Amino acid sequence: MSARMRLWFATFAAGFGPLIARLVERDIQGARILGSEDNAVRFESEREPRAVLAYCRSLSRILGEKSPEELSRLPGGPSAALEAAALDFARDRSVLSGIRPAGTGGAPRMRAEAVRDRFVLRAFGPDDPESLPREARSRLEAAIAASSGARPDPRGGPLSRAFHLQARADGSVLFLERGRADGSREAEARRGELPRTTCRLLAELTEPRAGDVFLDPFCGYGGIALERALAAPYRFAFAQDLDPDKVAAVKDALRERAFERRRKTFFPKLRDALDEAAFEAGFVDAIATDPPWGLYEGGPAARDAGALLEAFMRRAEALLGPGGRLVLLVSRELAGRALEAARGAFELRESYDVLVSGRKASAMRLDRLAGSR
Repeated sequence: MSARMRLWFATFAAGFGPLIARLVERDIQGARILGSEDNAVRFESEREPRAVLAYCRSLSRILGEKSPEELSRLPGGPSAALEAAALDFARDRSVLSGIRPAGTGGAPRMRAEAVRDRFVLRAFGPDDPESLPREARSRLEAAIAASSGARPDPRGGPLSRAFHLQARADGSVLFLERGRADGSREAEARRGELPRTTCRLLAELTEPRAGDVFLDPFCGYGGIALERALAAPYRFAFAQDLDPDKVAAVKDALRERAFERRRKTFFPKLRDALDEAAFEAGFVDAIATDPPWGLYEGGPAARDAGALLEAFMRRAEALLGPGGRLVLLVSRELAGRALEAARGAFELRESYDVLVSGRKASAMRLDRLAGSR
């Protein structure tokens, strides 16, 4: 008999919903998508689908759900809905039976004799954290403690299990047990640096193939190229930038154990993206890149981001052979110029309106057409 199907809730960079749904079905055997939103997906799967943390910001198990219809009569918006849901979940045995006993999941244990199982309960509205009335919080914490054998920890230390009440924009409330995130992906980003999960999504948009020669010509700190190296086998990967400090940072990242078998085929280069002598025509199979938006760069890039993008599109046409794949992340203001520059040489395969650090952007996949303009 197969294991019982469980419900899961994963969040991701806003705007990538269709791509995320496709990746979940690809990576999680037997997964079935139940609903996809702008920045979250619900699905069912027998086992904890940790593979999605390569491109999702968080993963939680859904313990219970209150529909908009159940909560629609309550005045007071998300705050009232969260309070009512907390009280209902506290007495719902079907929900409480789904909470794992202490020591069977959740936070890692450092030393069993020194670390007691703890948990933290947090509440969130559609956009921001919400306070939960004391009585509702106390009752739900007591129910979690009785079912799990763990004790409440208001401070929510690094070893604590986390339970979330999440009010959604559609009026529903989810009761979630948060899974462990990949701590290496939660490091604070440097100025202008993309989150690693966003880098993985851009790499995945290229449809990675084992024989790929991959290039990120505006690599910055190398996030997209490094994620492409982790995503699937490849022939060669090139990451180039004009900033020597950023190229040095890519070289430092390659010293990590995860890249031990990839260092001999991964080449960070201090090089101009428009350098026509760097590669022979048609040498590259796939490009994924985040060209300058003119926000963080000084000098000409700050004034002429659009002109630089148009010049790069002409360079990409030469770099890629027929069927070559180009993935761009550009500001929404520059998206039209990119598509106009691609006309006659590329076909738009798919496009997503996304948010990057709160700024509107477009992530687009273009395929190189045979022949010339």
